[in-house]
Amino acid sequence: MTKTTALPWRDVLPGDKLHTITGDVRVIQAFPIPQLQTTRRVWIYLPRSYHEGTRRYPVLYMHDGQNVFDQATSWGNEWGVDETLEHMTVHEPELEVIVVAIDHGDNERNNEYNFAINSEYGFGGKGGAYAEFLAETLKPHIDSCYRTCPGPEHTMIGGSSFGAYISLYTALRFPDRFGRVSGISFVMWQDQGAMIQLIQRSVSSPALRLYLSIGELETDNADFNRTAHEHVELVRQTLLAAGVKDSQIRCDFILGGTHHESTWGPLFTEAHRWLLGLPG
Repeated sequence: MTKTTALPWRDVLPGDKLHTITGDVRVIQAFPIPQLQTTRRVWIYLPRSYHEGTRRYPVLYMHDGQNVFDQATSWGNEWGVDETLEHMTVHEPELEVIVVAIDHGDNERNNEYNFAINSEYGFGGKGGAYAEFLAETLKPHIDSCYRTCPGPEHTMIGGSSFGAYISLYTALRFPDRFGRVSGISFVMWQDQGAMIQLIQRSVSSPALRLYLSIGELETDNADFNRTAHEHVELVRQTLLAAGVKDSQIRCDFILGGTHHESTWGPLFTEAHRWLLGLPG
């Protein structure tokens, strides 16, 4: 057994808590991240039909893995991605996907999910190394161990808040590996224009499909919420100016939407369908 062996979640997670995991979820307790000289727990959800044939599947990489599948490990509330996919795919197997969720680094989360350093608040700067881990270490491992469709048109990356931000960065940095991006509650207040500059000088994947959303009530500060909405539109306009087709970008303004899993979880279904190019 190696450090990257994925075991059934019941063999890894403590049994003294009430777990809410559904379906075939495996866990690698301490996956090496050489780019950051650390390790991190990685979760792998396998589709309902995975053990029934030789089909290959798209892959969705998600951040904040503690919150993706299990209430017992979440920092608040879980997304319920496992329950959602198990329900969606009963009658629509074309929606099946392998989900790989990487835990955030606790106090390192803001550093690892931002490639630019925010001098005012003193965080960021490790996002480049984290993206390299996803593209150069984790993705090759997943593609070698599971029946994936490895091309960028079948490889999605997504998250919320800073997880949305680092997802777009990773796809721009590695367009030959990540072609579909889900950025829910996308924010870039922290980066002093770095993302816009990156878009302007990047060559995006021809396979790019981008879903961004922002909630009406992300915070209790109306000015912040208005700016966050403007930032999403600025990303869209900058991508269009860079040559990305309008049909490849979807930006949703969520009436009543908050900066919370209670908004993010229900949005997963819509974003997932759209990234796969399937009708809602």
